[in-house]
Amino acid sequence: MMSLNRYQETVVNCNKALGIHANNHKLWYDRGDALANLGRYEEAIASFDKALELEPQDHAAWVFRGVVLIHLQRYEEALSSCNEALEIQPDDREAWTFRGAALAHLGRYEEGYHSYDKALGIEEKSLFRKPIQRLMVFFNRRN
Repeated sequence: MMSLNRYQETVVNCNKALGIHANNHKLWYDRGDALANLGRYEEAIASFDKALELEPQDHAAWVFRGVVLIHLQRYEEALSSCNEALEIQPDDREAWTFRGAALAHLGRYEEGYHSYDKALGIEEKSLFRKPIQRLMVFFNRRN
């Protein structure tokens, strides 16, 4: 794991490079990644948005944008970001995982469990899994 100083250094270097190569979507992504790791989420979102403006098919930028939106408690937007990533790459496990997290935060547990299953590569549920999930949803609603 990089130290905070390395993330700060990455932001500085990306800012310098973007002064020359402002249309490089990878630099915007790297800048967003470093800013997110520094906890500077609003700035990170702006960088991911710029990366996606330049390269709308960058599924990794959609996923990480979703992660940052979860940190900002903007769960509907996070869900939309993960869905965009899955439109581009339907088998992306990280997109399914963070989609599940966004859904769980929205209280949409059953859909969240389905997303987690997809992330794990589980296609079919056992006969006992569905009743167990219903019980979990029931108990989560009571808390």
